[in-house]
Order: sequence, then structure tokens, then C-alpha cells
Amino acid sequence: MNPLLIIGALIGLFLLGGIRIIFEYKRALKFRYGKYIKTLQPGFRWIIPFIETIQTVDIRVITFNIDSQEVMTEDNLPCSIDGVVFFKIDDPVKAVLEVEKYTFAITQLAQAALRDVCGKVELDTILSKRE
Repeated sequence: MNPLLIIGALIGLFLLGGIRIIFEYKRALKFRYGKYIKTLQPGFRWIIPFIETIQTVDIRVITFNIDSQEVMTEDNLPCSIDGVVFFKIDDPVKAVLEVEKYTFAITQLAQAALRDVCGKVELDTILSKRE
């Protein structure tokens, strides 16, 4: 076999290995040796294999169910409350670099806020203003 053919094939595979397609509803954070470089917009993108990596973030509205939890109201009556959280990532860089597991953090914050709000009102108010 021709050594130039083998080298050309290896270079071709190396170049093809860096091709990434980013969908319209996602953004990709590009890291070089673990350091943030830039945010990649949707489309056909290329990264340097083994040196650069990407982490994608969905920027659509995301829905999470808050599991049912027992809460004591202001009048000391127990009630079981669940809910739904809708959120959208506006800044993918902050979501990935400043918060570990941002989806988990959002659900925990929503649960704490729900407990806090329901603990400050009476059961009759909760039942009459469910939305």
C-alpha cells in the first residue's frame, strides 16, 4: 500500500471526526482543554478532535413535574401539594459554568418556593386559589 494514501486517509478521518451538527433549538458550549472558548450557534460546526469538546444546552421551554409533598399551612393543617415548573435557559454559559446540574437546582428551588408560599397561607386560601 502507498504510505501517502494511508496518511491521507488518516487525515481525512481526523477531519471528519470533528464534524458536529447543532440543531436550531440547542446551543453548544465549546471547550478547549476544559476551558470555555465560545458558544456555537446552530448549524454545521467543526471542532478539533481530542482537543476540543462541546456541551449542548436545550434552549426550548422545559417542563418538570414537582412531586407531591406534604406541607403544613399557616393554620397548622397538613396538605399534599404538587406542581409543574416551566423554564427556559436564556444564557447557556451561565447555566453550565455557574450552576452544577442546573435542572436539579431549578426543581429544588421550585419545591422550596412552593413549600414557603403554602406555609404562609391558610388551607382555605390554597384551595380557593389553586392556579
